[in-house]
Amino acid sequence: MANRRNRNPAAFQQPHDTNNSPTVGSSSTRHPIYHGIRCRAGKWVSEIRQPNKSTRIWLGTYPTPEMAAAAYDVAALALKGKYAVLNFPDSDHSNSLPETCTADEIRAAAARAAAARALDDESVGESSTMVTRNMLSSLGVSGGGNLGGE
Repeated sequence: MANRRNRNPAAFQQPHDTNNSPTVGSSSTRHPIYHGIRCRAGKWVSEIRQPNKSTRIWLGTYPTPEMAAAAYDVAALALKGKYAVLNFPDSDHSNSLPETCTADEIRAAAARAAAARALDDESVGESSTMVTRNMLSSLGVSGGGNLGGE
């Protein structure tokens, strides 16, 4: 038993950081609050690991962490159901859920959820709305419907 190391639990604790965005050169680009998103080149990307597989589903790149987190929530609900850990547990994601659990369907549903989050957010400007609509059209998803605000 002499070869066991003493483990100092304090050495494993992360320093308390109140800054919500990662700094340039930081070792971690994960968001401190939201699951399934990270910052890459000044934008927020979202992806989710498929259950019982080593592969991930790319959910997209978004201008705000809230949009990326909403995309993750829909994908998590589609893949994990009631056991999903959600970023916005009080939000109603039933209109955004995909009909099937294929990667393409989940990706399209995630884009719809992110667009709905952007349109519901009062602080989002017109340019972010246009980015969202362009993103949806590139995925072949209709920008109308239950996205609100229209």
